[in-house]
Amino acid sequence: MARARAGLVVTLALAGCGEPPPLACEDEVATAALTVADRKLVGRASPYPADGLLRGRDDELARSQAARRAAAWAAVERAVAPVPFALAPGAPSPHLPRWHTWYGKDDLTRMFDRGFRSLAPAERTARAPLTEAMLDELEAWNPTALDELPTWTPERFAAYAAAVDTAPEVVGVGGIDRVMYSPGAARHVLASYREILACLGQPRPPAIADGATPGPRRVAREAVALAACGRAAWGPYYVGAGESLTAQVDGVGTLRLRRDAPPTADDHDCAGTACAVAGPGPVWVELVGDGEAGAARVTIEYQEADPAWAACLAGPYPLDAAVVKADWRRAELGFTVPRFDTSAASLAAMTASPAPQWTAIGDDDPGADRIYTAVLPNGNRYRLAGLHLMTKELDHWLWVTLWWSPSPDDDFGADRPAALADTIWRNYKMCVVTSFAEGDRDPRGGQPGSLGDALAAVHDGPSWCSNPFLEVGAGNAGSSCVGCHQHGGTGLRSEEILSDPSAFPAHGRVQVRNNFPTDYAFAIDSGDQLGRMLADEVEYWTPR
Repeated sequence: MARARAGLVVTLALAGCGEPPPLACEDEVATAALTVADRKLVGRASPYPADGLLRGRDDELARSQAARRAAAWAAVERAVAPVPFALAPGAPSPHLPRWHTWYGKDDLTRMFDRGFRSLAPAERTARAPLTEAMLDELEAWNPTALDELPTWTPERFAAYAAAVDTAPEVVGVGGIDRVMYSPGAARHVLASYREILACLGQPRPPAIADGATPGPRRVAREAVALAACGRAAWGPYYVGAGESLTAQVDGVGTLRLRRDAPPTADDHDCAGTACAVAGPGPVWVELVGDGEAGAARVTIEYQEADPAWAACLAGPYPLDAAVVKADWRRAELGFTVPRFDTSAASLAAMTASPAPQWTAIGDDDPGADRIYTAVLPNGNRYRLAGLHLMTKELDHWLWVTLWWSPSPDDDFGADRPAALADTIWRNYKMCVVTSFAEGDRDPRGGQPGSLGDALAAVHDGPSWCSNPFLEVGAGNAGSSCVGCHQHGGTGLRSEEILSDPSAFPAHGRVQVRNNFPTDYAFAIDSGDQLGRMLADEVEYWTPR
């Protein structure tokens, strides 16, 4: 049953809108926020139950594709776990995946507006912090905000709720927001409003930074079986001012070190069995075969540069911070879902291009039994084609992305856990990155069959993970989530990153900075423009 909803805004970019600039227009992609009435039905957003042990496994995840994928699927299970509605509508046993209960920009605007206005005039002028107790109150109040609107009588809300009587309409209550924030992520943004405002309009922060105090002393030991003419590479390692990185090889091969760029045969700062390069700056280490195959162990030691992490926030995001970015597609009026080939042969051909780009090989018209489907209150039907999931369970985040496929058990869906077998998520494939460099020496990542074949096709130094529905435009199929998001808060956009291979090698996958002003988040100064939202509220409510 279609429900009337006041103030529903849907933006739709249709095919045939003219030639868009790269990455600026995605066909048939839509957004519509979870409204204040829907928030009353859903209740408070469900916190993300982070795995606090993952950070202790950071090195293992960087070096093992199998461990990484198992951790990613486990994160997906946590994110899609069913959460019951706070108030039952007409449908029996209504629930949403945990991520679909999270906060959108409208929620954040509503909560910040109330929180900032609750400060005394002098506190608003001084930009006093929003305390944990205030944030608790705002989260508790948000589902009741509808009760303060005189146009929403109890009778009107009861009729609205009773009209939600099918499974796709239950999904539609969650809205089709482009970006949604877990409570941990949302609270951190609101608590950081002063730091965010201080950074707005400032010059682009430097890519490489070092703090006033020395960073930690790091030692890395790398074992490798080197072919006679083989090569192994590590880094970059960010060395502090007045410090040096030393490297020594025991076994076969010759070391090459270089600061500020990867070493080459003709351009390096040091070569030999023992080397040292002075900071400050990023240093790359390479071991090259000298005609003799065998085992080698490289020991790398350095004093790490120690910049302020997340200088434009009140510190890094907390462990339970998580963000999703969704790609919703219209499901009627002749609209279909593109099909993409993610087999090894297709990936090898695509990534061989100087500007890899996802190209559909056809289309499909899946029903609600094969793809996550939402029916909005106005009756419009949408399908979830792709979903990014980013969690702060690791310092540099865990980056997981899902995409719908008509052959979901091939390649990137071949290792899907049994826990998802009877859910709608059985129709989605997945890839994951946790670090900038692919540390698994096995190109197949220890995986058999089509999954191992596909992983081998994209095993090339910097880590790779790209979603065919979300990474659009030339070069974006060769990118990775962590590579692009390292520039969050800098004002750089995807177009700039992908169009400048000298500054951002490997389609932006290489780490080129140690300074992450918004802790990898683009939403502060682009996308949702949360910084601008906070600034507008503060400017409006600050006494003059």
